[in-house]
Amino acid sequence: MKLNYIILMMALGVPALQPFEVFAANSALTAFPSTSLPDVDGRAHNFNEWGGKIRVVNFWATWCAPCRNEIPLLSAISREWHAKDVEVIGVAIDGSDDVRAFINEAKIAYPVLLAEQQGQGLMQSGGNAMGALPFTLLLDRRGNIIQRHAGVLDARLLKQWLAEATAKPK
Repeated sequence: MKLNYIILMMALGVPALQPFEVFAANSALTAFPSTSLPDVDGRAHNFNEWGGKIRVVNFWATWCAPCRNEIPLLSAISREWHAKDVEVIGVAIDGSDDVRAFINEAKIAYPVLLAEQQGQGLMQSGGNAMGALPFTLLLDRRGNIIQRHAGVLDARLLKQWLAEATAKPK
């Protein structure tokens, strides 16, 4: 029984370590929903509140090891690119107590919103048909989705996307 469990975990876990495409067939430029979500202190935030900025929207969960592994990169991007009108926004799909503890432990340097059950629907509206984590969207200054990525982000790729997005006129 234990061997079956190990084999199952390996089968499920190994693909999660590799980047993969899980996007809906229509990848045309679409506006990300202007949804309001609470932060860990219960204050509501709307994605439009960061209008005029390039937004890196990262869906994650505390139980997702690949998600946890990319948080230092996202914190560094937040610090390095903030002056260039880039805002990193984390969207946690698990409960507030777990998220609050993890934010403190990981010293996350960007806003984190709580989507909980809404998270799957938001990811689907962003083109993530499978609900894979981690999942990252790059939004232009008007809130249109200009890039999608399922799996752990590559620092060079993300910086390339940001350089291209910030080079466009406001």
